[in-house]
Amino acid sequence: MKCFVDCVHCYLKQAANCMSIAGIDEERQRQILFELMDDIKKMDHHRTPAENSTEMLFKLYKLINSDDPYKEAKYKSNTLALELYPKLKENLNGSVNRLYDALKISVSGNVIDLGINKSFDINASLKQSLNVGFPLDDYHRFAAKLGNVDHLVIVGDNAGEIVFDRLLAEEITSMGKKVTYIVKGGPVLNDATMEDAEQAGMHKTARVITTGSNYLGVPLQKLSEEVEKLLNESELVISKGQANFESLEHEELARDRVFFLLKIKCESVGKVAGAKFGDLVFFTR
Repeated sequence: MKCFVDCVHCYLKQAANCMSIAGIDEERQRQILFELMDDIKKMDHHRTPAENSTEMLFKLYKLINSDDPYKEAKYKSNTLALELYPKLKENLNGSVNRLYDALKISVSGNVIDLGINKSFDINASLKQSLNVGFPLDDYHRFAAKLGNVDHLVIVGDNAGEIVFDRLLAEEITSMGKKVTYIVKGGPVLNDATMEDAEQAGMHKTARVITTGSNYLGVPLQKLSEEVEKLLNESELVISKGQANFESLEHEELARDRVFFLLKIKCESVGKVAGAKFGDLVFFTR
């Protein structure tokens, strides 16, 4: 996915939210935003928004002298999600279509996005997901493909959300499938890392590996050789969240193999996906 004009103010909003979470005073925030504007003006709009955001964040982290400003927020998100886990597991046990409802629970966690929003309502997201479902829905295509494979890859997104993904991974492994779950190789925004996977208990269900970098999304040229090979060769992949969608939706390897599971939080992403702002979607190209 290429950049849109609307991406520009999102870069600045990400930076402002990050500095607020890091406790940077307003005057220093203003100075830093003005400095970042010079870099944003030079960004290549043919690259994905996720790549441009990442490089802006790398500079921001240096300017605020922090390599993980979201560390505490990620821990709290995981803790909150783990408190909800037993009830969600109980609800899933009473489901008539456990796999479909596990996907709905997984996508409800995609609301935990502190890059753009400082807060979130996970209960409202769960209600929307379970009661409304997916306006853009390729579940039957996915289920048919899942029946013919032994292994599934999930490309993870945020901390907190990873607990909801754990429920999905558990459901898939209960069907006799193996799951590999991909996290970031280092901290960026509130994206899940190996530390978050361990707190969330994902390592108890799936093989967890890192992208090999801390770039947002999964830009193929920034991945470890292992992960690039995995994405190219895997028969079935679930890609969580917007940044992963931005990285993969235009790639040939995604055609009819990568299923995108996310909440549309941006009008531009909605245009590319063919969905409305606020929709929960599960589809493939």
